[in-house]
Amino acid sequence: MGLSAREKRTLDGIADRLHGEDPLLAESLSSFATGVVTAELLPPRRRASALVLLPVALLAAIMAIMAVVLPPISGTEAGPVPVSQVLPRG
Repeated sequence: MGLSAREKRTLDGIADRLHGEDPLLAESLSSFATGVVTAELLPPRRRASALVLLPVALLAAIMAIMAVVLPPISGTEAGPVPVSQVLPRG
């Protein structure tokens, strides 16, 4: 997909200003604009999401099991502790 006429004019204006302000930088940057421009395909990201999703799912399952199993083991009921049991009287 090529650039529109407006985009080409804008880039030409930027190049002209760069040549006027810093000719050495413009000359060194112009060497990068030679040759054929090719596109490189990026690998799909599905592998990374699967590698991240598996540990997160395992951690969530372990936490759910702990939330169900631990309160009966410790002998406490789920829910808030009454204030009278927390603060000493007197």
